[in-house]
Amino acid sequence: MEFTRTPALTRRKLLAAAAAAVASGCSQTPTLQLVKDSFSLVGPQGSAYPRTREQVDALPYAQLGVRIGSGARGIMVLAEKNGDDLQWLSANRIMLLTRRGRIVRTVGLPTDLSGCALYGPDLLEQYNFEAPAAPASVLRRSIDIGSAFGIPVQSKFTIEGEETITILDQKIDSLRIREDLDSSDRKWRKPNRYWLSKRSALIWRSLQYVTPNDAPLELEILKRPA
Repeated sequence: MEFTRTPALTRRKLLAAAAAAVASGCSQTPTLQLVKDSFSLVGPQGSAYPRTREQVDALPYAQLGVRIGSGARGIMVLAEKNGDDLQWLSANRIMLLTRRGRIVRTVGLPTDLSGCALYGPDLLEQYNFEAPAAPASVLRRSIDIGSAFGIPVQSKFTIEGEETITILDQKIDSLRIREDLDSSDRKWRKPNRYWLSKRSALIWRSLQYVTPNDAPLELEILKRPA
């Protein structure tokens, strides 16, 4: 099937129209249907992505693969870019805000991360892909969860080694780094993992625990931002 773009629509209007189409259930143009399908969380638990590599590459939008725990894989679309802050949207009105690959805010999850403040350089601010070295031993930050503000979290980074990963049929050489989270305030200790590009400062894949007692989010860059 051949899909065509609608030049009269801006990115924001197109995404808003696609989201409205999901809510209303009414029929839309092929372009809107394609965008709607591409950032819907669909498919049975543990399934593959709802689109192929060719279909992802054909869309003119940056796209993020997302899975919560061992649930279904879905695709979100980049709705807004503000410096290092990227806002990703899904058709069922879930929003993720990432900053240099780290999730710093969520909307629409069972427990939302409403804020995040970092005290010191984060992983990608320390990472030199041309000469990778162990990141600084400890990163301190505070997070806001619902009405609970300023929950202290500290983390320690460890280089685990090189690994070739596959994202939607694309093989990528990466460096895997573990981040051990520790929040004594909430008795929360979890390991995050990041698969960093060996050619640029980019996190291709990550497994991030965002809030205590909730399953981690797996993120994969399917089509990187310009």
